[in-house]
Amino acid sequence: MNFTKEVERLVNPMDVGSLHFIQSFNKLLPKIVQKKLVESSAKNIPYMGFVVEPYATFLCYEIEDIQLAESLLPNGFKLIKTKIFEEDDAKFYCIFGCFTAHTSAFWGTRAEFYIIAEDNSTGLLSWIIVDYDSNTISYDKKDGLRSPNSSAIVTTDYKGTVFVDVKKNDNSREVIFSAESAAGISKTLDQRLWLEGNLSIGYGRSFGADDASIFSLKFNPKEVETALEIPADKFTIENNTWFPGLFKSVPSRVLSFPYAQHFISDSPGAASKIKNEEELVASINNVDFKNIKVFSTKSFKTMFIVGSAVSFLVTLTLLILLIIK
Repeated sequence: MNFTKEVERLVNPMDVGSLHFIQSFNKLLPKIVQKKLVESSAKNIPYMGFVVEPYATFLCYEIEDIQLAESLLPNGFKLIKTKIFEEDDAKFYCIFGCFTAHTSAFWGTRAEFYIIAEDNSTGLLSWIIVDYDSNTISYDKKDGLRSPNSSAIVTTDYKGTVFVDVKKNDNSREVIFSAESAAGISKTLDQRLWLEGNLSIGYGRSFGADDASIFSLKFNPKEVETALEIPADKFTIENNTWFPGLFKSVPSRVLSFPYAQHFISDSPGAASKIKNEEELVASINNVDFKNIKVFSTKSFKTMFIVGSAVSFLVTLTLLILLIIK
């Protein structure tokens, strides 16, 4: 209970609102400057409070085009078969995670697309983020401080039906479905996928980084112990136009978490390198919430002011050189 409440306290709505405002000026900062400032900030502020709100829903598709899937992975990773629930047979999976979250840095809805792989260097099963769409701000090495790129809805009605409707602003893709969570059956999740995998999350080849930029989440293991499996006849998909031909037309498993999940996430550029459940439990028991530093308005204001000053000085220097010539 203490961990749950303290993670919530790491998210300050006023700070998050200020960060959203500051991000609207991100075009004033070259991406290389953004990257340096964010990663420098992460050295001093290595964590974010990260709360996934109730009814995060996951579509688990069996991969059909193995070669295409492999081409989307970063260097040092290989496809690995996994199970969704403990009782399942292992398959090559890609997964859509659709959720609303409030964090120390952003507040909004995301659809993230993952391929499940294994890290050759650590042996850890890993969730590799191939791409994502969101109606709120975000950060990655390729795009820097990223503006919203979609309209996105994840919500429920009075009957507990989950509605997901995420459409990219350029109309290049969408995922739209509904799932009757009230008909869901609680089942035990495969712990290598859901526990170990959350200790090793990274970015795919399309993000252009030399490595996967692996980061970890800290959380109570009980939060990924079970989930509601949505029966096939209680799930309706209207459209999914992501990566045609990569995966089967119908998901093998659909599941939803009917409760909020509370995480402490590594900040961009930071890495906790937790390897197993024992280290995970030790890490959450050792969190000093009174002194923990998380992303805040102050740090981002400093980043913005310094970055703007650097950009201005570079521009001024170039103008002076042109005048002299």
